[in-house]
Amino acid sequence: MPYLLRAWPYDAALGAVRLLPFSDTGFTSEPGDSLPNTYFVRRIETPLSAKRSLFAGTAIGGYSETSFGRATLANDDGALDGLAELEWDGRRVEILHTAKQRPTLADFGVLFSGAAEQLVLGDEIAIELRDLLVLLDVPASRGQFGGTGGIDGTSELKGREKPWLIGRRRQIEPVLIDAARNVYMIDPAGFSALLAARDMGVVYGGGVNDYASHAALIAATVPATGIATAKAAGLIRLGQKPAGRFTVDAEGVTVGGSWIYRFADLVRHLVIAMTTLTAADLDAASFTAFNALQPAVLGYWCDGANVPQVRAAIDELAESVGAYWGFGENRLLGLGRYDGPAASADFTFDERHIIELTPRAVERRMKTLKLGYRPFAATITDADLAQVNVTAADREALPNEYRWTSVGTHAGAAAASLLAREEEVKTLFDLEAAAVAERDRRLALYGAKVKAFEVVVPLTLGLEVGHTVRLTDARYGLAAGWRGLVLETERDALAEEHKLTVIGHG
Repeated sequence: MPYLLRAWPYDAALGAVRLLPFSDTGFTSEPGDSLPNTYFVRRIETPLSAKRSLFAGTAIGGYSETSFGRATLANDDGALDGLAELEWDGRRVEILHTAKQRPTLADFGVLFSGAAEQLVLGDEIAIELRDLLVLLDVPASRGQFGGTGGIDGTSELKGREKPWLIGRRRQIEPVLIDAARNVYMIDPAGFSALLAARDMGVVYGGGVNDYASHAALIAATVPATGIATAKAAGLIRLGQKPAGRFTVDAEGVTVGGSWIYRFADLVRHLVIAMTTLTAADLDAASFTAFNALQPAVLGYWCDGANVPQVRAAIDELAESVGAYWGFGENRLLGLGRYDGPAASADFTFDERHIIELTPRAVERRMKTLKLGYRPFAATITDADLAQVNVTAADREALPNEYRWTSVGTHAGAAAASLLAREEEVKTLFDLEAAAVAERDRRLALYGAKVKAFEVVVPLTLGLEVGHTVRLTDARYGLAAGWRGLVLETERDALAEEHKLTVIGHG
């Protein structure tokens, strides 16, 4: 069946990207096509072999899996050697497919849309492919201190990453940027609210005045035991040097005048503020839906000493709420959550379409679960607290990195499965009620009996991870039909097959 490959590598001579069109059988578009009168050079040998996963195997978790694959072009005559002079890494590559034998350009659908990692020359040229998650493998950075003084930090801070805060976090240690004036930074993009401030666990009392700028903050008179802020500049100033570790509870940046704290909004901010992607690269409907699905308060704090990749920061947030995320074939970044298979299937396969069907091992059922919530970025030892006057509640709380929900139990798993898991998971939830709700959701899902299959079906356009499929087969209890969620796909365009890993109710 016909395949097309379109690539847009960067040509330094042009100072721009340029389109390179290829095909497996030779193809010329029509004058009225979206790309008119274009010959797709007959060079494709292997149209596509690619793998994409939501999670690792049949284990459900929040960490993203990078899709990878390759396409190859015939180059026995060396005519394509010049492609190595172009810049390929991160550049757009699309592979299109149709079942029609005499198609027009409009008959082709997108089989893969992603980015090139590199081009490898030879008699057969390999274009190594990655999905667009590679564009998020960049530092989650607000920039670096220049060391010129004032809000730019002292020379000792030169080159250090600036701190940042999104959502709500407790017991974070702002970065001291001006020791002479006792000025600390939370986030150069600003912060929304200062909830509490402590010196070695002792809460600062009295009111807090807020000033419009760094200049106004340092010009202000702050009482010796007082504290002031310039929230728009992300700064805090103390009236005098603290006696011990200075920590705060705070709410981070605002976007469009509103404080952001929900998972989807935090992801949107990280992607738009810290990568080359824009709002146009996001699947807006999935972000809106996830805000409604999970509105709980989360938070992420980066002190600048250790800066995560954007993808790693999103993964950590996703792990807290059980989310999966990634780019679809529409090249848009979307969000989802594993809640089991959908009530209706996106695709249906019966014995006529199922080429191979193999049961897969699954994770052990979950018997008990407790979640950690309200993480403290800095803890204070019992020995240090014994030297100061703090409340009984703070004396109990401040030495502990997390608070914990009570242990939840799945009665069915406890009764039926002798090897069922007993787990505890640390999260970024701020409130106990949200952590308890997520604990109960996970117990209901992971305590239930499930089964998984590896199934090979004909290559199917539009079939992606996260879709629900209905399988009907005489074997394995599938005679009446069974719905499962696609966790992983492997596409072999040469064999024209889709290999799926599917999980669903037992």
